[in-house]
Amino acid sequence: MAEIHITDIEYIEINSQSDLDFKYKPEVPKLKLVGTILLSESEEEEEGVLFLTQKQLNQVLAGKDVDLKLQDDRWLLGKPLTKEQIKKVGLVDVDAEYMGTAGDIKCFEAVKVS
Repeated sequence: MAEIHITDIEYIEINSQSDLDFKYKPEVPKLKLVGTILLSESEEEEEGVLFLTQKQLNQVLAGKDVDLKLQDDRWLLGKPLTKEQIKKVGLVDVDAEYMGTAGDIKCFEAVKVS
């Protein structure tokens, strides 16, 4: 298990890949968050994918005043995150299972948001 932090969001969409083997509540639909992730163990930021439930996404974004707009089945940021929003979102700890890579992009499944 890895502790990760979200430092930027490119987009969020409903996961259309039902063939993925989720460990955390596999019966609950997952969202696919594509953005920049900071891995606590290496302290490096990189582009990544995080699969999480709607409840977990709400926990990450709660009180951060992030503006999401639906466009072509994707939620995009209405405006880029401010430095303050990046800091607030980045402070949220996400315990995640590493799922592998898709090309050069690491994929994780959120297990716990705190």
